[in-house]
Amino acid sequence: MSRFPALAVTGFAFLLLTAVLLAVDAWAQEGEFGTLFLAPGAEETYYACAACHSERLVSQQGITREGWEEVFEQMVEEHGMAELEEPDRGVILDYLATHYNIDRPHFPAP
Repeated sequence: MSRFPALAVTGFAFLLLTAVLLAVDAWAQEGEFGTLFLAPGAEETYYACAACHSERLVSQQGITREGWEEVFEQMVEEHGMAELEEPDRGVILDYLATHYNIDRPHFPAP
């Protein structure tokens, strides 16, 4: 009896298990606030931004604090976003400037 079928089945099972584990890992990386890094300000950022678009769009950016302020202005002027009031505005800016600045320390994996 040939060992090839047994090796093929074992190899296929290994590949299938690997694919499942990778999918579970990717799912586990998405938490209560999607792909946003879990830290103070994540909740406010999620609800302010995900009302109109995916939080992934936010988490893929690498923008300075001043750049984020310009994004807020653009969202208000061009897209009809409600002006963010304090303290939420400051909390969200602090969060974005810390976690999604030009060095993008929490850039999500594809």
